[in-house]
Amino acid sequence: MLRKFKFTKQQDLTSNTQLATNESGLSYILIKNQHAEAAIALFGAHVLHYQAKDKQPLLWMSHTSAQDGSKPFRGGVPICWPWFGPAPAELGTGLPAHGFARGLIWQLEGVSETDEGTFVHLSLNDTAETLAMWPHPFRLEFEVRVGATLTMSLTTENTSDKEFRVFEALHTYFNTKGTEFVTVKGLGDSFYDKLTKSDSVQDGDFHLIAAVDRVYSKPAKVVTFTTGYDTIELDNGGENSAVVWNPWTAAENMADFDSDRWQTMVCVETCVTGEGQTIAAGEEHTLSTVISYQ
Repeated sequence: MLRKFKFTKQQDLTSNTQLATNESGLSYILIKNQHAEAAIALFGAHVLHYQAKDKQPLLWMSHTSAQDGSKPFRGGVPICWPWFGPAPAELGTGLPAHGFARGLIWQLEGVSETDEGTFVHLSLNDTAETLAMWPHPFRLEFEVRVGATLTMSLTTENTSDKEFRVFEALHTYFNTKGTEFVTVKGLGDSFYDKLTKSDSVQDGDFHLIAAVDRVYSKPAKVVTFTTGYDTIELDNGGENSAVVWNPWTAAENMADFDSDRWQTMVCVETCVTGEGQTIAAGEEHTLSTVISYQ
């Protein structure tokens, strides 16, 4: 499935990994090992593609999303950081939705191979540009393991001399056979419905039957769901909430969302929302998920 992306190889990084560019000159890490294949953009440290051997592609990507670095990609796994949703009011107006991490070029720190798969290590540090939007020095480390499972961990290090608070998400878009196949278990009962702007309680498992944008405040550590192709398990760490999202027919009004493909996706997201995560000076916090086929 990597063939569907128009990449030009630049160099081999390991026996299973290449550095490549697209038609706009953006850089990507392409991985194909005994377990799976994947594509990760340095722009946004964005995982665009993951497919385990003999399985359907795990991630959904919009066919109309810009791939030139002009704005974040629609689909795959956007990194939402240091805020999730609109920027906090105290930061002012005109700031990008879901933070700035997904719209910047990350540094490739290294690639390594083990029997379990390929490890990719990326980083992002504060700059004059980020400090103008969010006045805190920081270092982000994003580690991805491409194996029989897809493992992602985002570590925030507070390199300043005072505490700060972050809100974050691994905003994963999953590929589905159809909305009617989606059932999610382990979300917990309590959620905030962003469509009706109200708190509510869920009775039983979640079934995808209409537009949804819910923030679940007490999810289980392990969330499972069906896609119509497979049963997927998310083993999460460092989170305090989970989000389920599908825009339904509202996708028709979204310029970078294929208007006829909302039926084939669902976002099940590993998040820090609510009061956020306070990180003391010199300390760090890791948000992670291990995604596996059951």
